[in-house]
Amino acid sequence: MPGDYRKFSMNISKLPISFLRFYARLFVLLFCVAMQPLHAQEESEYVRFVPGNMEWEGELQTAIVSFENDAGVQLNLVAAVHLGEEEYYAELNDYFRTQDVVLYELVAEPNQVPVRGGIESSTSLIGFIQQAMAEFLNIGFQLDEIDYTQPNFLHADLTPSQFDELMDSKNENFFTTFLNLAMAQMAEQNASPDDSLSSFNMLSLMSAINSENQNAALKFLFAQELGRSGGVIVGEELEQQLTLLGDRNKAALRILGDALQNPDFRRVSIFYGAAHMPGIEREIRATMGFSRTELRWQSAWIVP
Repeated sequence: MPGDYRKFSMNISKLPISFLRFYARLFVLLFCVAMQPLHAQEESEYVRFVPGNMEWEGELQTAIVSFENDAGVQLNLVAAVHLGEEEYYAELNDYFRTQDVVLYELVAEPNQVPVRGGIESSTSLIGFIQQAMAEFLNIGFQLDEIDYTQPNFLHADLTPSQFDELMDSKNENFFTTFLNLAMAQMAEQNASPDDSLSSFNMLSLMSAINSENQNAALKFLFAQELGRSGGVIVGEELEQQLTLLGDRNKAALRILGDALQNPDFRRVSIFYGAAHMPGIEREIRATMGFSRTELRWQSAWIVP
């Protein structure tokens, strides 16, 4: 692997800077879309990066945010990134065993439990990117690490046919979704030119490639990018338009409404990607009478 990096470093140095800059930004945006740590405006963040004291040191963290309603039901929004340390997923597995019901995200049939290697679905391109990045960064992939066979797990997402029908009805596909997100990011950057932009640039990339610990350095850059304002800025209007976000949130909220009718469910968790949490939080506050009670952070990536 180090030899491959050296060859890549030698080859990449011969390419025009404008070409490298464009494709570096394109790749990072594609990575962020695949990881789904998007950030909705004017809402709470569910993913952050905490730098360490040494070079290439830090932690990517995700939030568990707790809410309670007048009936005393505790609702926990468990934000996830789809790649993480094995210890991170082991802690989540232990946590889920303490819950009465866990509503989980996965475009699949309700009775189709994930197996090692993931599930082929309409989002398989994203899954392929995630698995490739997990191997590249030497970390775990969510579908390989989370125990979806736990008896309290309840599917709370679209089926593949529902997902495809909704995408077709809006003339959407992966690339139009990606384009919309890219345009949203550019608009946000143009509106706030003084804000800190991506730390993933050609200077930092070349520095990471030439680092003694290339894997840690590249992992640091990805973690920092994912934690930087959640990666891609998404407003409420665009969130509602996109099947990938808005329609899947609606599916989760429908299942949540049914679950809240069960008097045995006093500790309820929604386990979804961090991208979805601002929209879900907005709805449970506005229409379901929940108020925030607690926030705690978990370390998903630890670098080095």
